[in-house]
Amino acid sequence: MLHLSTTWQIVLGLVALGFSYYLLHKVVVFLQELFRPFKKGKKYWCRVRAVSDGDTLTCYRFNIRRSETRLRFAYVDAPESSQAYGKESQQFVSKMIKNKLVRVQITDVDRYGRCVGVIYRRRKNVNEELIKHGAAWVYEEYIRDKKHLSYMMALQSNAKKHKKGLWRGTHPIRPSVYRKQKKSTA
Repeated sequence: MLHLSTTWQIVLGLVALGFSYYLLHKVVVFLQELFRPFKKGKKYWCRVRAVSDGDTLTCYRFNIRRSETRLRFAYVDAPESSQAYGKESQQFVSKMIKNKLVRVQITDVDRYGRCVGVIYRRRKNVNEELIKHGAAWVYEEYIRDKKHLSYMMALQSNAKKHKKGLWRGTHPIRPSVYRKQKKSTA
């Protein structure tokens, strides 16, 4: 049996204690990340449980807690449910992703506490599909990247030109304008 001096026993004990603390810290951080619902800048797989309107859904993550959250589509503004083409927009999104597995890239958290993100179904960007099919407007104020903004605006112009979705109407009203009008009459 190896006999170590008291000094070496203390040093080895401190090294073992430090390693144990480091290992425990890593386990705690891993568990916290596992139980956290959604975090800005991260990508997650989740199943869509409900579609509230054309740009808001409820989904749950495949983690131990099965974290459920309301999620808003980034860069798009769909008509309100009470607005012209609102129900059609909601049905379009439901048909594409309700009860389906999607990948979500969280871009922000809005003032109502909803996560905001880009939703992918298979290889399709659902946010862009909404614009392509005339189911929503581009939310220009929230797109900081000039190239991305011009791409999204080109998709919207094409949908307008071909009178897709909400662009079939004579004078569609932006949801943000509609909400302000509704507040002023209430």
